[in-house]
Amino acid sequence: MTSFTPEHIYVEKQAEDLPLTRQVLDRCPGVPVETVPSAKELIAALQKQREDAVRGKKKLLLCCSRGRFLDACPGTQRYRCCGYMVLTPGAGCPLDCSYCVLQAYLNNPLITLYANLQDMLEELESVPELRSGSIRRIGTGEFMDSMALEHLTDFASFALPFFRSRPGLVLELKTKTVQIEPLLKLDHGGSYIISWSLNTAGIVAAEEHGAAGLAERIAAAKKVIEKGYRVGFHFDPMIYHEGWEQGYRAVVEMLAENIPPESIAWVSIGALRFMPQLKGIAQRRFPCTRIYTGEFLSGMDGKMRYLQEIRLEMFKKMAGWFKALLPGVFVYFCMENELSWNTSFGSFPTSNAALKDLLDQQLRQ
Repeated sequence: MTSFTPEHIYVEKQAEDLPLTRQVLDRCPGVPVETVPSAKELIAALQKQREDAVRGKKKLLLCCSRGRFLDACPGTQRYRCCGYMVLTPGAGCPLDCSYCVLQAYLNNPLITLYANLQDMLEELESVPELRSGSIRRIGTGEFMDSMALEHLTDFASFALPFFRSRPGLVLELKTKTVQIEPLLKLDHGGSYIISWSLNTAGIVAAEEHGAAGLAERIAAAKKVIEKGYRVGFHFDPMIYHEGWEQGYRAVVEMLAENIPPESIAWVSIGALRFMPQLKGIAQRRFPCTRIYTGEFLSGMDGKMRYLQEIRLEMFKKMAGWFKALLPGVFVYFCMENELSWNTSFGSFPTSNAALKDLLDQQLRQ
């Protein structure tokens, strides 16, 4: 895969003299730059022009965040959530997965980086739960791929002193890329867990446009392990398709053959689920995709989900493969119900706090 270079850069006036802005512009020589008085007004104007996601993914906005950088994972109601915290240094992604929820979730068509990162550090310093140690897991992969813009931002290097100063606090960097070279140079001290979203080879090729190949991701995981990082893997979303059983088993076998179990912090599993409006958006943008043609029902959270028997079949098989091929690796569900847990693992965390504790315990191993 190739590194992202924008075709056009917008710079909000308030952000034009900030260090990140100057760095990104230095690393994008020859790219047209346009200074705008207000990011909010720019986004509103582009929406009126019906700036679509495809065009927006080729353009970058550098601006100042006016909201919180750290917040609880939005999760979903009435399913088990793990107490994850989300750090948002930007939003949007140059990759283009047909199932990406950001297509329906974000109203900003531009890939956006928040240049006021010093404000982010000051916010983190002020959070009591970070001082007390009750928050242990933070990730940046909710509204963007954690590493797709690292060659422009050096975010991992910038944030490392804060995380290294707080033993027990971990930042998870989640990606579908192999942009790991900046990570290999860091004296990370165990402060980062590097995670990859995985899927079958067929889904990667057909639905994860612009992302690294499956074998490339696993090879990249081996490289960061050699530098002392622990890794995570996220099979989310699992997609029910022809050959799914052979495909997902093959991925677990690849992990077993290449990744030491003791280097895996956790593995999450979740089935395809989406807001109802995503289907129409995705089918217009990806007319060849077939992942929305199955039968779906509205779940307790209003999101569309596979029929329960399909989810249970996939989950039980996946849990069995991990138990057989990578025993001892901690596997958990993202946004699933009691029946899924009991059918696959024989137990169900008694509360969201109990699931949080199980995941926090993995950081002590």
